[in-house]
Amino acid sequence: MWQQFRQMMLNTQTAGEEIIGFFFCKHHQISETQLRYFPKTWVVPTQSCYEHQSTTGLVLKQEFHLYLLQTYLENGFDIVHIHTHPGFDTPCFSAVDDRYESEYAQFIANNFDSQLQLISGIFNESLQKPNFRIWNQLGSSFEEVDFYHSWFERRQEAGGRGQKVVETLSYSQAVDGDLTLPTNKELFSETEMKLEQTGSSDAMFARQEIFGNALQEKLNELTVTLIGCGGIGSVFAEVLGRLGVKNWVLIDHDCIETTNLNRMPGATWEMVDQQLPKVEYVKQLIQQIYHTNATVKTIPTTIENELATQEIGASDLIVVATDNHYSRQVAQELALKYMRPLVCLGTHIDIKSNGVPRMYCRTTIPPLGGGWCLMCGNIINPQMAALESAPREIEQVAQDAGYMEGIDAPAVYWLNSICASTAVGIIQGMVSGFLDIDAGLDWIYKFPESKWYKTDTDYLVNTDCYFCGAEV
Repeated sequence: MWQQFRQMMLNTQTAGEEIIGFFFCKHHQISETQLRYFPKTWVVPTQSCYEHQSTTGLVLKQEFHLYLLQTYLENGFDIVHIHTHPGFDTPCFSAVDDRYESEYAQFIANNFDSQLQLISGIFNESLQKPNFRIWNQLGSSFEEVDFYHSWFERRQEAGGRGQKVVETLSYSQAVDGDLTLPTNKELFSETEMKLEQTGSSDAMFARQEIFGNALQEKLNELTVTLIGCGGIGSVFAEVLGRLGVKNWVLIDHDCIETTNLNRMPGATWEMVDQQLPKVEYVKQLIQQIYHTNATVKTIPTTIENELATQEIGASDLIVVATDNHYSRQVAQELALKYMRPLVCLGTHIDIKSNGVPRMYCRTTIPPLGGGWCLMCGNIINPQMAALESAPREIEQVAQDAGYMEGIDAPAVYWLNSICASTAVGIIQGMVSGFLDIDAGLDWIYKFPESKWYKTDTDYLVNTDCYFCGAEV
């Protein structure tokens, strides 16, 4: 969305004058200090929508404001108001910005029942360096926030700063008047936007240029949290790393053992002798791809550790490639809490009575924010998750009673590789936009039949689910 929005903004700009655009968002509170606004749609006015536009300021026609108010704010969306100032340095809000935005925030508060908020962003003319602030619902003060890749951080040391409220645009006239709205064709371009092509790809990615430089830039900026750095996770990290992902958070409390050597690329006997943590091993895999400019955080602990939880909430994508139910359950809970996309990877091997093996690999992505989840898809067994999280003495009693097998699941490198590579392809489709995962995705590969099965996710939707149901 941002790529398309930014390109449309730049397309409407001529001679460096100020431009404006709007995101309409749903609010999500990550923590006491961290906020996210998930865009549902965006609007960029064309030149015909401006009453005045220059390098020193702009005024939009009241008809356009009326269109926004009736179309979006009445649906309960918070509004993220983006405009530019001339120049290429990080801009500051002006006194004119203060007056206009204060009036706008007051108008929203006085005319809409739901507690909508105005979030204001100012960028330089290339739309690369921003400042943001959040207005209170009275329009009398605002809170300055720090802008990160996917959330706002409240500044603890500096509270809201009061602003003088003055008369500016008469928004009430636009609402009370009997005005004819411009048509969509007058307001927006209907041409399909192309992702911006800036610079040239690194020589390393020359054979990926067919997908476009914008995709490569997004992959380079992506931060992925990988939970489970074993047979599937290590292959996944190596393949996604070579696609262009440089920023990683690795979570696993295990060390490399002899049984790992058959399915972990580049693992050695020396690593077994050293009892090298798996997170450090995968870090080496990534650093072999990128001698510089790679950021890899290793957390050799369990997923429920507080440090791991903080990193998961700050990442762009969560990938869980563990072999137990409890870790998948925690990953699912955190994905719903922090509204982060979750990719779950797994394989299964068994032998039929006639001696023929059955082998499966499964890649599952529940929809963002719920509807169905890993529990709904029978990827988490709640009884097993409870037993795996129980104290060791209880776990031993359950194992003796036959509730837990206590034997590591069989695994082979090639099946893990199919699973990991499929997930990487899906992630590429997610990032580039050619794969729609709004309803979630569940793909299963079966061997030796060599068949793919795609679950009809409509049947997984469960409004009564404890994890993701509508009530929750």
